[in-house]
Amino acid sequence: MKVLYTSDLHGEISLYQDLLALANSSSAEIIALGGDLLPSFPPSKRYEDMIPNQRIFIDGFLLTFLKKILVTTSVRQIFLIPGNWDVGYPYLFRELIEGIIDLSQKNYRLKNGYELIGYPFVPPTPFRPKDYEKMDDPEAPWPPQKNPSYIRVSEQTDRFLSIDPHGYLRERGTIWEDLNRLTKPINYKKAIYIMHSPPFGTKLDLIQGGKSAGSRSIKTFIEGNQPLLTLHGHIHESPEVSGTYIHRIGETLSVNPGQSAWSGRDLIKLHAVTFEMEDMKETLTHTCFQ
Repeated sequence: MKVLYTSDLHGEISLYQDLLALANSSSAEIIALGGDLLPSFPPSKRYEDMIPNQRIFIDGFLLTFLKKILVTTSVRQIFLIPGNWDVGYPYLFRELIEGIIDLSQKNYRLKNGYELIGYPFVPPTPFRPKDYEKMDDPEAPWPPQKNPSYIRVSEQTDRFLSIDPHGYLRERGTIWEDLNRLTKPINYKKAIYIMHSPPFGTKLDLIQGGKSAGSRSIKTFIEGNQPLLTLHGHIHESPEVSGTYIHRIGETLSVNPGQSAWSGRDLIKLHAVTFEMEDMKETLTHTCFQ
């Protein structure tokens, strides 16, 4: 079964168009999108306009685009998780659309026996939206926080609530606790995890300057359970900094394709991978890296 995976498109139309072209040329049957799907900043640059702007993008482009993929290509299922900027993500699923599947903290067993499991949360970042951030574990250090930060009041409103990030994050549990609560796959050797944050201290989580910014809990989880494959995003520049988009943790292959999704860059080209699920190691291919 052919899979196409990418992450961190951040509402860039040109990257979505590249995704459609790649879906056609690769004959993918499944697309998985690993978070940060929606525009990060509205044209006004005001945080209070983020959710309305993301809703406009969903209604005016994204849902129609995803339906087009399902109708015009060999893709039959599109699996989604949010990223730390996707505060408007729940609006994507206000109506059920066959073939577009919310995988956030959920399992999905495919007909071939493989399972997909999604996890969206990232360790604390320096950014203000906090809906999809959690403490990694009680001992993990944080980067400097901006006060106030913001969370969505509820899925029924577009309004933000101003919060103290330190108090909020200390009260909402940890990534480690979440991972231990996820439904376990029937067979880890046929399990593919889609996690927005990459594992800490690997070739997949390096920011400019070479510092790691991934999740310690996710790395420990992978070490202890050894799933077949983990797919990540969040740290766009990591493949360029480390020179690779692959890192092996024991028997698990972990992948962060990276991304070039920031407006104003001279060259924007989709960073994505494709692979045959049943022969992943021999068929894994990146759009930009060899």
